[in-house]
Parts: sequence; structure tokens; C-alpha cells
Amino acid sequence: MRRSLTLLLITLICTACSGASEDKWTKQRPPTYPVTGTVKFNGTPLEGATVVFQSNGAQTQAAVGRTDKDGNFQMRTFEEGDGAIAGEHRVTITCVKTEGPADGTNLDEADVVIKETSLIPERYADAQKSGLTATVKPDQENAVTFELEKKN
Repeated sequence: MRRSLTLLLITLICTACSGASEDKWTKQRPPTYPVTGTVKFNGTPLEGATVVFQSNGAQTQAAVGRTDKDGNFQMRTFEEGDGAIAGEHRVTITCVKTEGPADGTNLDEADVVIKETSLIPERYADAQKSGLTATVKPDQENAVTFELEKKN
């Protein structure tokens, strides 16, 4: 009997701690919808770019994605791959090369200089100048392609 009671208590504790219930912040989240896409620069897939969707609506949650070697990305607002909130979004894309001290440098003894160089025109990093937009629609496939060009 005592063994059965112990097993019952362990089961109840595990169930309570399993995360099945949501906290108030999770419950207040607006719904998100999966968004995938591709970024190309001068016709070539752009690896390592950061894509940001900034909502034009009353909901201000931004979504972010990072491109893989084929230029593909998935957007994330709250959790990996959850997508973006529905509606119109301004889009920014950045892709930078970062240069810093050589590996093995003693950072306590060196004047650390980190240099970032944009690999694409900087206008794409500004939501007002990028000219990039995306529409996320509920309950349907949201796939976007951004073709970036070097010209000013």
C-alpha cells in the first residue's frame, strides 16, 4: 500500500511539473503562423543573413530568422520555428562580416578592436529604406523570397 501511495505521489508531482500548464505570459501571446523564405543577393543564396519582420499593426512583436548556406530561413517570434504574427510587416535584412582579435589573443592585454563590414547594401538594414515587406496570413503557407541587389 505504501509503495502504491509513493508511486501515485511521484506521478502527480511529475505531471504537475511537466509544463503542461501555461503561465500568464504564454497565454497572452498573440497567435503566430509559420513563415519560411529565401534570401538571395545578386542571384546567389545569402548565407548568415538575419531577417527581421517588424509588424505594421497594433501588435509589436518582431520575428527573426537566420539564413542557412542555401539562403533559407524560418521565422521565430517566441519559439523556434513558430513564425510571425499575422498582418503586414516591414522587413530588414543584415549580413555582416565580423573581424576581431586573432584566436588565442590575451584580451586582458590587447586593445580589442572589432570591425563589422556589411556584405550587402546597408539600406536593407533600415525598415524605412529597405523597400522590403511581407504579409503573413493565418492558417496558410507563408513562403517569401527576397531578391537583394547591390545597386543603390
